[in-house]
Amino acid sequence: MRQTPLNPSPPRDGEHEQERIYVLECTQLLDTEDSEAFDRITRLATHVFNAPIALVSLVHQDRQWFKSRCGFDLKETDRDTAFCDRTIELGDVLVVEDTTQDERFHDNPLVVGYHAIRFYAGAPLVLTSGHALGSLCILDRRPRTFDSAQRQRLAELAAMVVTQIELHQRAGRVNEVTRLPNRAQLVDDLERLCQDFAGQRRVLVLLDVIGQATLQAAVRAMGIEPLEHALRNIAARLAAALPPGAMLHHVSETRFSILLGAGSRECSEHAAIELLTHMRERFDSGGVSIELRIQAGLVDFELDAVSAADALRKASSAMHEAASSEQSHMWHDPCFDTAHRRAFNLARGVSIGLVRGEFRLVYQPKLNLSMGAFSGVEALIRWTHPRYGVVPPGDFVPLVEETALIHEFTEWVLNSALAQLAQWEAKGISLTMAVNVSSRNLERPGFVDFVSEACARHGVSPVHLHIECTENAIMTSQATLDALGRLKALGIQISLDDFGTGYSNLACLFDLPVGMLKLDQSLVMPIESSPRALKLVRSLIDLGHSMGYRMLAEGVETQGVLDLLIAAGCDAIQGYFLSKPLEADNIPTFLGTNRVGDLLTSSGSSVDSRGS
Repeated sequence: MRQTPLNPSPPRDGEHEQERIYVLECTQLLDTEDSEAFDRITRLATHVFNAPIALVSLVHQDRQWFKSRCGFDLKETDRDTAFCDRTIELGDVLVVEDTTQDERFHDNPLVVGYHAIRFYAGAPLVLTSGHALGSLCILDRRPRTFDSAQRQRLAELAAMVVTQIELHQRAGRVNEVTRLPNRAQLVDDLERLCQDFAGQRRVLVLLDVIGQATLQAAVRAMGIEPLEHALRNIAARLAAALPPGAMLHHVSETRFSILLGAGSRECSEHAAIELLTHMRERFDSGGVSIELRIQAGLVDFELDAVSAADALRKASSAMHEAASSEQSHMWHDPCFDTAHRRAFNLARGVSIGLVRGEFRLVYQPKLNLSMGAFSGVEALIRWTHPRYGVVPPGDFVPLVEETALIHEFTEWVLNSALAQLAQWEAKGISLTMAVNVSSRNLERPGFVDFVSEACARHGVSPVHLHIECTENAIMTSQATLDALGRLKALGIQISLDDFGTGYSNLACLFDLPVGMLKLDQSLVMPIESSPRALKLVRSLIDLGHSMGYRMLAEGVETQGVLDLLIAAGCDAIQGYFLSKPLEADNIPTFLGTNRVGDLLTSSGSSVDSRGS
């Protein structure tokens, strides 16, 4: 009798087989009650093929178990006896027309024993993930032939069984990649626990196994399939390491939750730490060695409707705090909620605040040592919030930069600054105006045209506008460099802000379209008390000059620091020693004083002939 060729059998303890077993267990079909949805298909198979026996077989570690049986008395057999084990190894329809003539099966107990099986045809049950869980098979006690059309019909009926498995899982709310219960199922499980164990306390642990940046890099480098394979391995490791009574859910792309059983807070933290330690051990996935860097958030809550519904959010908040503070895990604290709600309300209030006039600009003068005069100002944003009062820029500017609001925000700042510059020019006050922009502004198509049109609209020459951006912003992409080049071509001066705190890639200084480097205050402020800090600042000033850049020092707060910067040849300075940021109406008065002469006289300096 012709024998269907088989691929070499994979080892049962191999990585692929372990993953297949894990996926099978996640279906939660093993050892369940009979199901009419599956029985209907096996009955149909017996009629279509005029066969006395039809089975839906699920092949587990050491046994095959029948989810549905028609014409067969056994509920399961050992795996070594299973015809269907060969079917899943083949991954295609397997036909044995006469088992007594096939060397693989002629001495099988199902052939030589009471059941006397002489014919077998099975189609594998292959999920969309590619895992073969078992087969739909028909058996007969007499030899038979089985043509290609019959093979196709058997494969179609097997596809119907797979559809039922998938529907069963969707109804059970599982993640399609790992087959674990998903977020919706976690909600249901929490509601059930609240009913069954009302008032008891539980601990929810939220794990982020792969950060978003790492996830995106992995997908770009390897594609989605190796990543999904790794997630299944991670899920299997988590499932194997769970403490007794714990429930595991896959709640988002790379996040898993563990609902611990009843116990003290100390016991729960100990269990979580043990789990984290286990998950940080290296393991292989698809031939790649993986070492996870997991952050976890923990929340202790009571099993009541309100607390349970908010548990996942609180665990997420704690997890983010752990990540930002570079800790392995952190318990939720109510203060996290206060800070996050404030940040959310601030971000939500920016757009309407611009309309309502809650924002204003103040201006910090810059002393041009070459000219011996305050020749420019930097526009700085201020916000008086109706609920929170005066909000420091550091509390809301980073929030704005993370959203599309940054474009509306920067356009408002530019328009307001240019309008103020035009007012000063109308009064005979000639200044340059520095405005900070972000990398997202520079990357946006049309930003350079907007700046050019804004200058024209307000009647301000582009040479009086300075654009300031950080080293990190400039290094974001080629698009930012191109935008800066076009701005420079308009006559706008570009300043590199916070120099020395970003990438500090000195090689990039050869090609940057900037005219000024601004030494960050963290470098400037220590120079009066630290010889090494002073030596560094002097070296940076000399380096900048040698490459054709003008140098400005921020954070000047004492006469001593001013004197040292003047001696070092710095071109310009700004800081609280010279002036705090001023309201627009106070700028003319400030410029009318003789403070510059006093400052330079105190330092023993005089105006030299260097240009501005």
